[in-house]
Amino acid sequence: MNSKKEGTVTKGSADKPGLMLSKEGITFSVFLPAEKECRLNLYHKASGRQLISFRLTEEVKNGNIFSAFIKYKQLKKYFEEQEDPVKSLGYLYETRQGEFLDPGAALVYGREEFAKREGRLLGGISGKEYDWEEDRPIQSPFSDTLVYKLHVRGFTMDASSKVQCPGTFLGITEKIPYLKELGVNCLLLMPAYEFDESMKEEGITDRINYWGYSLLNSFFAPKAAYAYLKDEPDTEFKDMVKLLHQNGMEVMMEMNFTAGTNTVFAMECLRHWVRDYHVDGFKLSNETVPVSVLASDPVLGSTKILSEGWDYKTPPEKKKVFQNYAECNNNYSNTCKRFLRGDEEQVKEFARQFTCLCEESGSVKYITNHDGFTLIDLFSYDKKHNEANGENNRDGQEYNFSWNCGKEGRTGKSSVLEMRKRQVRNAFAILLLSQGTPLILSGDEFLNSQEGNNNPYCQDNKLSWLNWDNLIKEEETFHWAKTLIHIRKEHPVFRRSEPFHYMDYIYCGMPDISFHGTNPWYAEYDHYSRQLGVMLCGAYARKGHTGFDDSFYLAFNFHWESREFHLPDAPSGEAWKLFLSTSEGYIEAEDEKEMVEREKEAKEKEAKEKEAKEKESKKIETKKIEVKNAAMPEIKEAEEKVGKEIEKSFTLSARSVRVYKSCKV
Repeated sequence: MNSKKEGTVTKGSADKPGLMLSKEGITFSVFLPAEKECRLNLYHKASGRQLISFRLTEEVKNGNIFSAFIKYKQLKKYFEEQEDPVKSLGYLYETRQGEFLDPGAALVYGREEFAKREGRLLGGISGKEYDWEEDRPIQSPFSDTLVYKLHVRGFTMDASSKVQCPGTFLGITEKIPYLKELGVNCLLLMPAYEFDESMKEEGITDRINYWGYSLLNSFFAPKAAYAYLKDEPDTEFKDMVKLLHQNGMEVMMEMNFTAGTNTVFAMECLRHWVRDYHVDGFKLSNETVPVSVLASDPVLGSTKILSEGWDYKTPPEKKKVFQNYAECNNNYSNTCKRFLRGDEEQVKEFARQFTCLCEESGSVKYITNHDGFTLIDLFSYDKKHNEANGENNRDGQEYNFSWNCGKEGRTGKSSVLEMRKRQVRNAFAILLLSQGTPLILSGDEFLNSQEGNNNPYCQDNKLSWLNWDNLIKEEETFHWAKTLIHIRKEHPVFRRSEPFHYMDYIYCGMPDISFHGTNPWYAEYDHYSRQLGVMLCGAYARKGHTGFDDSFYLAFNFHWESREFHLPDAPSGEAWKLFLSTSEGYIEAEDEKEMVEREKEAKEKEAKEKEAKEKESKKIETKKIEVKNAAMPEIKEAEEKVGKEIEKSFTLSARSVRVYKSCKV
C-alpha cells in the first residue's frame, strides 16, 4: 500500500456507506466485511495528483463499516486559497487488491464524455446545497399514472430534437411542453446513474454498452455524461426532477443492481435517490435483489416500486394509504402481440390480461419495451435484423410475436403501409384502454423505427436515437395516441383502482364488466376465435363528486376477414353511438378545441352539400322524392359522425377495433 503523505483520522459516526458532510468536516464510510484494514487516498481532481493517504484500521470500524472523519482544515493546505476543497477533491479506497472506486460515491470523475474515459476514475463529493423550493412527491396512484420510458441520451441526442442541450437531463426538460401535450405524467429513465460503457469485463472490445445495463456501476451517482454542465450532474438531475414535478410529472429510475448486491446497500441506494433527488420510484429486477423487502421499507412507503412479480409468500399489504408496489412483466405484452397478430387460442387470455387488476398491487402494462421491436417495427418485420450489433444476428429475442403485414421491412406498397398504421392504432387503443398502468416506449407515438433491430444495446447512433422529424411526418399517429390518453384521463371506467366483480353488485341492471362474442353475452373462447366484445358499465365508475361515467362497448376483431357483431342493450334510457374506429382512424372529439374544429368542418360540408342540393333541385324540380332518396346516404353518414343512434349490429373490419359509448336518448 502507498504510504506517501500519511495522514491521521478520527473515527466517524456513520452507520451506512457513503459520505456525510458537516460544518467541521467530512465522514468517509465504506462497507468492507472481508478486510481488517484499508486506505483512503485523496486526490486533486483536476491534476489527478495524490494529496494524502489515510490508513483505516479496526479502530475506525462500526461493525463492517470503516468510518473516518477528516476536518476541513486538514484538507485546505493542499489547495489554493480560491479553491473549494469539497469541489476539488477526489478519492479512492485501497486494499491489498489495489485501489477501487467507492461503491457509494455521490459523484464520479473521469467519465464526463459518453463512452470516453479520461485518466483514472475518482469518487467525488456532492456538497452543494440545493433549493428544492416547495417540491413535494406527487404520489399519483397507479390507476392515474401513465408511464413514458426513455433513454436519457437517445431521447434528444439527434439533431432533429432541436434542443439546446442534446442527450442530457436538461434536454429532457426542454421537451416538457411536448410531454405535456402528449399527456404522460411519469417518466421511467433507463439507467441514469454512473455505469461503465466499456464491455471489456465481458470480453467485448469492439462495442460499447449504450443502454447502461452494466456489470460495473456507481449506483449512487448521476451519470456525468448525461449532464450538460459536466461538473454538476447532481444539480442538473435535481433541476430536471423539480421542473418535471412542477409540470405534474413523476420521475422513476431503472436500477439494474448486479447479482450479489447486498440488500442493505440496495436499500440505502434507493433511499439516497428519494431523499437527495426526490425520485418518485424505481424499476427493479427480482433476479438480483429481494424486491419485497425493498418495497416494504417504511422509508420507501410512498415510493413506487416496479418488478416482474412479488417474490415473497406473503402478498403485499392491503388497504395501504398509498399502494407503492406494482408488477411489470411481459405477460400482457406477449398476449397482446399474439392477439394483434391473429394467433389462435388468444381470446380468453387477452380478455384476462386486458381487464385484470390486483387488490394488493398495481399492474404496469406495456406492448413494447426497450428490449424488443419498437411498435412500428412490430408490424414491419417478421424476423429480427441485428446484424449491425456485430454478433451475426445471434443476439436479441428470437420470439417477437411480430407480423410484417405482407412485406419485410421498408416498402412503398400503400396497402401494407396502411395495414401497419392500422395495427399501430389497434395497439394504442388496446394499451390505453386497458385496466392498469400503461407504459409507452418513447418514440412509438410517432412511429420511431430501429430498422428491425430488437436489441440495439450497443448502438449509440441514429439507429437508437429518436428521429423527431417523424413527429411531423406521422402527425396522425401522434394525434391518435394523444387523444386516447385524453380519453383515458376523462373516463375513470378505463382506470379502475380495484378488480372487477363480474356481477351487478349495485343493482343497476348491469354487471361492472361483461364479455361478449359476435352475439351479446356469449363470449367465444374457441381455439379458432379471434373476436371479443367487452362492455364496461359506467355506473360503477364515479366521475367527479356526484356523477358517473359513460358506459362503453369495445369490439375486437383480429380475423383476416370482417365479422358481424350484434350490440348488447345499452343501459336503460341510453343508446350506443360510435366513439372510436381503428379501421377508419376515427375518434369522437372530446376537447373543446377539437369540437370547434369539427363543427367548423361540419358547417363547411353542410354549406357545400346545400349548394349542391339547390343546383340539383333546379334541374329536377319534379323529382323531389328521388332527390331526397339520393341524399339519404350523405345524411346517414353525417348523422353517424355527429353521434346519432346506430343500428343494433355492425360489421367490424378485419384486424380492427371499434368502441361505442352510451348516450342519453
